[in-house]
Amino acid sequence: MRHPLIRNQYGIVIYLGVWTFFVLLLFFIGWYFDQKEWYSSLINSFSFSLPLFVLGACIWYVVRYISINESGIVGLILHHLTAGTIVVGVWVSAAYQIRIGLFGEDPQGINYLIPLHWQVFLAFCIYDYIILVYYLIIYYGNFQDKIVQESELKNVVKEAELNALKSQINPHFLFNSLNSVSSLTMSRPEQSREMVVKLSTFLRYSLGQDLKELNSLSNELNNIRLYLDIEKVRFGERLLLDFKSSAECERLKIPNLILQPIYENAIKYGVHESIEPVTIHTNCEIVDDVLRITIGNNFDPESIPPRGNGIGLRNIQERLSLIYGRTDLLKIIKTEKQFTVNLEFPQLQ
Repeated sequence: MRHPLIRNQYGIVIYLGVWTFFVLLLFFIGWYFDQKEWYSSLINSFSFSLPLFVLGACIWYVVRYISINESGIVGLILHHLTAGTIVVGVWVSAAYQIRIGLFGEDPQGINYLIPLHWQVFLAFCIYDYIILVYYLIIYYGNFQDKIVQESELKNVVKEAELNALKSQINPHFLFNSLNSVSSLTMSRPEQSREMVVKLSTFLRYSLGQDLKELNSLSNELNNIRLYLDIEKVRFGERLLLDFKSSAECERLKIPNLILQPIYENAIKYGVHESIEPVTIHTNCEIVDDVLRITIGNNFDPESIPPRGNGIGLRNIQERLSLIYGRTDLLKIIKTEKQFTVNLEFPQLQ
């Protein structure tokens, strides 16, 4: 850690101001309270304070290299008793020599502002005060560094978690989509080729997105429609779509690929398991600067749902928590024949 007088652009100014205040305080005490001549008070206060100007800055290095963690309480006290004795000895001796130097000889005609024993006591008190201030500066600096390190660590962890989620979700995309293509390979090869082209466009978009970044709702819905076009080739009239949105909504931001697993679940648990038409409803609205998206679909309550590990919705919940720091942005409503997912996306500044 650098010296606080150098690290802070105002450090030297503050230090000089405190030292000047100390000089003026000693001068005022001698001149006003002890009724000494102003010149005598000035010489006494300046000669006693000048060594402090240098030693006060040097004490930092004593504090910097005497750590309570390494020395312990007893060691810390012994170190500072030794260092304090040396500093006070140098201080009082230097003050005496400066005082002689200002007069050319020991000024017998001018009494000391502070008796020698009180000079030593005051010097020890000021030494203690200075080391306390320096320890507080070190503690504050370490505290600030710890906050920065924790913030950086959280960002690293957050990015690692998002990358882990991406490693889960991309195979999830590919698995479901290739199932749709494979079902048409033998029966309808032309449509199968069409699906492959759309699938390549869809995957190019999906794999190219950073899950910790935001994208416009418009781009996300365009990719969703591409995915649903692929599935509609497979399911035909059994898959119906109902999108309700506005240009204002579609300009707002949501996390990349956050909606994809919901539509995949609608296909997997709704359309795939029903012989009746299934409509996937999508409604977007803005409420108090929050983008609300509701996605729902009907399903056959008598069908046996396929087994799954719940990657999709759990992935969404974890990503919303990581990005927005909230756990109440995803709500699921399931009735006898309807499955609905309500999502809220606060607009980050």
